[in-house]
Amino acid sequence: MELERLEKEGQIQQVEFSDWAAPIVPVVKENGSIRICGDYKVTVNAVSKLDNYPIPKTEDLYATLGGGQEYTKLDLKQAYQQIELDEDSKRYVTINTHKGLFRYNRLPYGVASSPGIANVLVRVDDILITGKTREEHLNTLSEVLSRFKRIGIRLKKQKCVFMAEEVVYLGFKINKHGIYPVESKVEAIDKAPSPTNVTELKAYLGMLNYYK
Repeated sequence: MELERLEKEGQIQQVEFSDWAAPIVPVVKENGSIRICGDYKVTVNAVSKLDNYPIPKTEDLYATLGGGQEYTKLDLKQAYQQIELDEDSKRYVTINTHKGLFRYNRLPYGVASSPGIANVLVRVDDILITGKTREEHLNTLSEVLSRFKRIGIRLKKQKCVFMAEEVVYLGFKINKHGIYPVESKVEAIDKAPSPTNVTELKAYLGMLNYYK
């Protein structure tokens, strides 16, 4: 069970009381495993001063990646859960589960205001690096990895890609010739059934607007 794993690893600890208990939100990942999040929009996010980190638009991708020849994609292991919280902050990230209250010892998913180097794009736990030359690329990669090493951030090696001619990032296929929508995503839009309610309509319009 994911709660037991997180507790065993010291990510969370059980508490008896909390003024900041967010509902638990289990998310099924692509590999079938479970990621546990908290619905912090009803607790700490509601009273936080938020910094916005939107998904980069296509023009942002062009501006940062233009002229890139090869691409490195880094995937952070457990994303921000590598960042330890101080004692005062832990009380704000308590989740309410069927086994009682648990507070996080490290930064959990779902908390707002939790995330520059040239030729680097960052979106939560996915980092894309490029360069107009191989030397520039390697220098930038070295700087990013040095910063990770200095603060103890680890990567998920099996999901990292180094010096590739083409990568998929944020739903786009990227290579030295340009940035293109991923064919499977376009096909999903083309073959999507007609929306039958407001929620489905919003989801469909969201897909269209992202690629328009």
